[in-house]
Amino acid sequence: MASKRHHRCNLCGRDFETGEELENHVERRHPKADVHWWVVAEDPAKELRFSR
Repeated sequence: MASKRHHRCNLCGRDFETGEELENHVERRHPKADVHWWVVAEDPAKELRFSR
């Protein structure tokens, strides 16, 4: 059964399978951004809003 958990960068909207992948992405692509982490309890198949 596939995990219902996903991780999305709120700065560019890219999705990742694990939190570690997301953290690595943020460190590489958005090193100077002020990042805030939170849990979203919505279906990832739907289009979720994110900041740009």
